[in-house]
Amino acid sequence: MAAARQAFAMFFAKDKTFKPKKGFERGTLKFNLHKQANASLNSGIDLKEVVKLPPGEDVNDWIAVHVVDFFNRINLLYGTIFEHCTEQSCPTMSGGPR
Repeated sequence: MAAARQAFAMFFAKDKTFKPKKGFERGTLKFNLHKQANASLNSGIDLKEVVKLPPGEDVNDWIAVHVVDFFNRINLLYGTIFEHCTEQSCPTMSGGPR
C-alpha cells in the first residue's frame, strides 16, 4: 500500500511534467492511428455543431442514444483486447514498455 502511495505521489509530482512523444515511427499502428485522428480533426468538421441537440429532440433521449453508442464502442474495444490480452500475456496494462 505504501509503495502504491509513493508511486502515485511521484506520478503527480508538481515538479514533473508529462511530455508526450512528438511523433510516431512510420509504418507502425500508432503512426497510422495518429494520422487518421489528425485527418478527422483537420477535416473542417465543426464538432460543436455535430454534437448539438437537434431542434425538437428531447435532451434526455439525445443523451441516452449517445451513452448507449459510447458503451457499444467501448465494449467492442474491450472485446478486441480481451481476446489477446490475458493475465499471462499482459500482466501489466500499459501502452508500451514504460
